[in-house]
Amino acid sequence: MVLAEVIIESRNIKQKIKQLESYLDKITEDSDKVDLATKKLIDLFDKYRSHLILINTINNDVKMVVGDSKVSIANTLLIINTMKLKIALLDNLIKTKDNFLDVFKLIDQRDQLYKEYSSISNKLKYTEWVTNVD
Repeated sequence: MVLAEVIIESRNIKQKIKQLESYLDKITEDSDKVDLATKKLIDLFDKYRSHLILINTINNDVKMVVGDSKVSIANTLLIINTMKLKIALLDNLIKTKDNFLDVFKLIDQRDQLYKEYSSISNKLKYTEWVTNVD
């Protein structure tokens, strides 16, 4: 199994947890159903925790090249998330109705940042698909 598959599986488990929690909120009269749902939910929490620990361990151990530096997947995720925030900020500034901003310069900055973001994000996805976690 590769890291990307573990990440996908963890997202599916998280979705199942939300669905079971919602189901538990709806049923109150049938103690057998509540008991069964609770047991399944506890099992899912344990499985989810195991996946998160595995993902966290791999993300901290595996290095990849970002620019001129070798960084962990965990740090690459931090870089990508920060880049998303910067892109959103530039988008908001571009949308402003104030005339004193140089919108063309902001667009160029945003486009350059988005190219870098896309490049790093693609490298990250590739790394996730080639990293074995067996």
